[in-house]
Amino acid sequence: MEKVAMKVVAATALLALVSAPAVRAAEATVGVDVNSAYVFRGVTFNDGFVAQPYLEVSGLPIDIGVWGNLDIEDYDGAVDGGQFSEIDIYGSYTLPIEAVDASIGYTEYTYPQGAEADREISLSLGLGDVLLAPSLGIFYGLDGGIEENVYLEAGVSHEVAVTEDIGLSLGAVVGYLDPKEGEDGFHQYALSASLSYQFVSLGVTYYGQIDDDVLTDDAYDVEVVGTLGLSYSF
Repeated sequence: MEKVAMKVVAATALLALVSAPAVRAAEATVGVDVNSAYVFRGVTFNDGFVAQPYLEVSGLPIDIGVWGNLDIEDYDGAVDGGQFSEIDIYGSYTLPIEAVDASIGYTEYTYPQGAEADREISLSLGLGDVLLAPSLGIFYGLDGGIEENVYLEAGVSHEVAVTEDIGLSLGAVVGYLDPKEGEDGFHQYALSASLSYQFVSLGVTYYGQIDDDVLTDDAYDVEVVGTLGLSYSF
C-alpha cells in the first residue's frame, strides 16, 4: 500500500510540473473555530474546549496556510490548558485537470511542547459538479510518528440554501489506515452538518469507530464535537 500511494502522488506531482499553472486572483481568509473537543481522523487529542485559528492564502501559484490548536482546557494531564499544542504549515497546488478537481499538498505538523514534527504529502481528488460531490484523499507520512503511514479518506457532501443568506452543509467521510506498524483497516467514519450565515457558522460532527484494532479504544474518546466558526476573506 505504501509503494502504491507514493507512486500515485509522484505521478500526479510530475503532471503538475509539466502543466501550465492556473492564474487566479489572490484571496486571504482568516478565521478561528472554537470546538468542544479536538478530534483528528477519529483520534481524540483533547476532550475539552479548544480554539483553532488559521490563515489561508489562495490564488497564488500554490495555496498556503497556517493552522494552530490552542487547548483552552487540559486533557487529563496529556496537554496543558492555555497553550498551543500544535501548529501546522501547509501548501497545495491545484492541478489543471478539467475532468476532476485535483491537487497535491504538503503539511508539516509541529508541536511547540517538544514532540518531533510530522510531515505528510497528499493527493486530493473530487467531483464537485456531480451529485453528492464525491472526494478521495490519499495521505502518505514522510517523517515523524506517521512515517510511511498511508491514510485514505473517501467522502461525500451536499450544500443546501436554507434561505437567501443561510446555507446548510452536510458531509460524510470514511477513513482507511495502513500504518507502518500495527493493524490496517477501516479506521473511522464521520458525519457532519453545519449552518453558515455570512462570517459565522455552527456545526456538529459525529465520529464513529469502525475497527477497535485500528482505531483503538484509548485513541477513540470523543464521539460528538460542536463547532462555532468565525471567518473573514479579503
